Amino acid sequence: MPKVQPDAPTFPGFNYLTKEERKSVTHGGFWIPEVEREVYKVALAALNEAKVPYVVAGAYAIYEHTGIYRQTKDLDLFCTPEAVLQAMQVLRDSGFITRLEQPHWIGKAISKANRDHFIDIIYGMGNGLALIDDDWFKYSTPAVLAATDVHVAPVEELIWHRLFIHERHRQDMADVAHLILCKGHLMDWRRLITKTGEHWPLLLSQVSMFRYVYPGYRDQVPEWVVRELVGRAEEAAHQRSDEGDEHNITRGTMISRFSFAIDVNEWGFHDLREDSISAMQKHPAVLGVEASDVWDERANFEEETSGGHGEEDDEE
Repeated sequence: MPKVQPDAPTFPGFNYLTKEERKSVTHGGFWIPEVEREVYKVALAALNEAKVPYVVAGAYAIYEHTGIYRQTKDLDLFCTPEAVLQAMQVLRDSGFITRLEQPHWIGKAISKANRDHFIDIIYGMGNGLALIDDDWFKYSTPAVLAATDVHVAPVEELIWHRLFIHERHRQDMADVAHLILCKGHLMDWRRLITKTGEHWPLLLSQVSMFRYVYPGYRDQVPEWVVRELVGRAEEAAHQRSDEGDEHNITRGTMISRFSFAIDVNEWGFHDLREDSISAMQKHPAVLGVEASDVWDERANFEEETSGGHGEEDDEE
């Protein structure tokens, strides 16, 4: 359980929370174990000195935008594929072990002193849908983490990224709702809708859930956003599905590999996630990352893919 700083306010009933509930609290600051904090300081200072472009995402970004600190086992840094190799070389020179986990989206920088402390360098999405682009940096905000100046991922990109995490053991609806509650009135909703693209039904479902959870804060989502998304749903309701093309596919694996594995393995649905990852593995930037000699270790990608290692396990 993260330690609440001595001067941080508690609240009535805090002592009655379950162990799991205490992992997520709102307070004026958070505590990172000293050993872990030093690992982060070394990594962040080295990346800053080398001017490697990155943004902080994951639990620390959620804290920055909402004040909610959730216990996490690592630090998530997002960068473009073009910056991955530079980042890994810098971290390698700073004493980290570099490990390529899955070539289309993630590598790790692991502390030599304690392999339990590591940093995820994420440059794509686990489902192969997209690579990290310049918007993550263009719209980021300055912050301080582990006594180091950093930039934190923008709310819009964090929401877009979390639309696709709906595992049975982890789904990010609450993160999305909290981000909208705290930042909805400041968000660039047009950018979020544009980035979501054909996956707009996921955004509509999250907007609907937000309005259900926070009926007194509906104005955090502009009325035109709701009308546009509902209008798309009404239009889609009148469209007939194509018997030849759509009846044998599932988008379920794009948001949850495990929950919809039965669809692919037993019911014969075509796996769009597999198509997406296969296409991303052929991307020139991804091929360059995979071919580099900057990696000290490489995971067995085929085993990881079939064994269920996914974005939802690594992001926090």
